[in-house]
This record gives sequence, C-alpha cells and structure tokens, in this order.
Amino acid sequence: MGKFTGSECIICQKRFTEDDDIVVCPDCGTPYHRECWAAKGKCINTSLHAVGGSWGAVQQENLLRHGGKVCPHCQQVNPPDARRCNSCGGDLETEDYAGERVRIPLPNGGEMFFEPQDPCCGLSPDEKMEEERLGDVASFVQKNTPYYVPLFRRFRDTGHKLSLNLTCALFPHLYFAYRKMWSMAIISCIIMIVCSLPNVMLGMLQTLNTPEFMQSLSEMYGVDATEMFTGLTGFLKANEALLENLNVPMYLIGIAIRMLFCLFGNHMYYRFVLKRVGRIRQTAPNAHVRKALLDAEGGTNRWNVLGGIGIYYGLLCGLYMLLMIVFM
Repeated sequence: MGKFTGSECIICQKRFTEDDDIVVCPDCGTPYHRECWAAKGKCINTSLHAVGGSWGAVQQENLLRHGGKVCPHCQQVNPPDARRCNSCGGDLETEDYAGERVRIPLPNGGEMFFEPQDPCCGLSPDEKMEEERLGDVASFVQKNTPYYVPLFRRFRDTGHKLSLNLTCALFPHLYFAYRKMWSMAIISCIIMIVCSLPNVMLGMLQTLNTPEFMQSLSEMYGVDATEMFTGLTGFLKANEALLENLNVPMYLIGIAIRMLFCLFGNHMYYRFVLKRVGRIRQTAPNAHVRKALLDAEGGTNRWNVLGGIGIYYGLLCGLYMLLMIVFM
C-alpha cells in the first residue's frame, strides 16, 4: 500500500493511508478505496483509458516536475520531502555526501535538499522548462541557480509573473547589464533619462543662471564662450513653468516604472533565458558545442556593470550635447 499513501482516490477525493483497503484498475492502474470501486463498479479515469495511459507514470511525472526524489534502489519517484522510498523502503538520503546541504522550502509545505555544487538544485537535468532542458537553463544562468531554478519552475508551473527584485527596482540598467540583457539595459537607461528630463533641464537652467559659472566659463574660453549658451538659456527660461509642472509627474512615472521592473524583472530574465537557450539549441550541432555556447553567452559579468553605467552617462551627455547643438 505504501506507494499509494498520500495519493487521492479520484471518487471520494480523500487521501490514501497505510490502513486503507485499496484496489486498482487492471487496465490503467488507478487506485480506489474498495468501497468507492464497489459503488461505481468500474474505473472512472476514462481520459487515461482513451490514450492507453498509466496512472503510475502520470504520478511519477508530476512528482518529478515538483522536485520528487528518485529511489536509487527501485527507481520509484517519491515526494520531495520523503526520506525512505514508498515502494521498497530504501533510504533516499545521500549517504556519501559529507558537506553541507542546502534546503529549499516547497509551496506544498515540504522541502527539498541539494548539493551546492549541483546547478540543477537536485532536479533532473532533463526536466523540461517549457521547450528547453533544465540542465541547459541552469548552464546558461550559472550564477545563483539556487534562487533562479525554483523561481523559474514556479513561473512555469503556476503561470504567475510576479516576484520581487529590489536590485532591478533601484538599478534596473545595472541589473540587466550584469545579466547580459543589453537591449533592456539600454531601454531602461532611456526611460530613466526621459523621466528625469524636466529635473535635468531645470538643473541646467539654474547652472546657466549662476554668475560664477558664466564668469569661470569666460575666463577659461573667452567672453564669446558665454554667447554659446544664450539660445539654450532663453529656451529654458521660456519653458521654465512647463518644466516645473512636469517635474513631479515625470518623477512619479519613473518610480512607477521602477516598481514594474521590481515586480517583473525576474520574469523578464526568465523569458530572456528561455529565448537565448532555445536559439543556442537550434544552432548548436552537438551537446559539446551547446554547452560551450551556454557557458559563453550566459552567466553574469561584473564588468558589464561598468558598461551599464557608461551607457547611462553616455546617453545623458549625448542629451546635453544635443541641446547645446540645437540652441547654439
């Protein structure tokens, strides 16, 4: 009875216990309480009968998708929190691992353990992450897989897209650059600059109206240098009221967009990973080349953070230069 313990009778919806009297359908293997089977007189799992499926195979597949443990003795798949096999009673704990093991709580109240060196977090590398292998996804993510692998599985299994990413809220362009999402790094830089544009232009007006700045400019480049900013100063003064009215709303819009990055940044990374892994799978001629491409194109790069900073200030300086050229 052990292998049915914890499963549900599909007639009465009650979980089987060790003391239940259980009968199984001879065709698909679906288990029932004896009294439930007697009441119906037949197996009601018609969807399995229609495709010639097996109840046991379906249950094992579901367990694997949710972190089930494969018994090394009989290959039975057990719940993630099981310590002994429900079928043969064999020990499911890793006996030859002497280091510290990492614990991850599961949504159903159970828990799973894995070795820190395992990028798949104790799961099968062949588990499907939509169309891609979990092993390929973990190879692409590389850094911090104990956080991202369970999160990606939750995205896949529940369809939910929300999670918290505070780094993506505070420094979205740096997070995206660090994870090699360059298009999103550039887009987030543009969004932040546009939202801060009224404040930037008000700051420019305040600087240009400072006598000390104009005096130092004339001393360094001559009196004619101050005339270069006459058109820009006039434009900013003429639109000062408009800029002040836009300053707070644009600031609030920027905050709202940062909150969206905070809530959806991880899911954006999830979609990015699956897209890039799928592209590599289609182009790589063999597993060896695929692994090399995953290692090269995935992972993180700390130097990219400097690149993200450079993009932001490069675009900002470009904006300054554009305003100067237009109003010279």
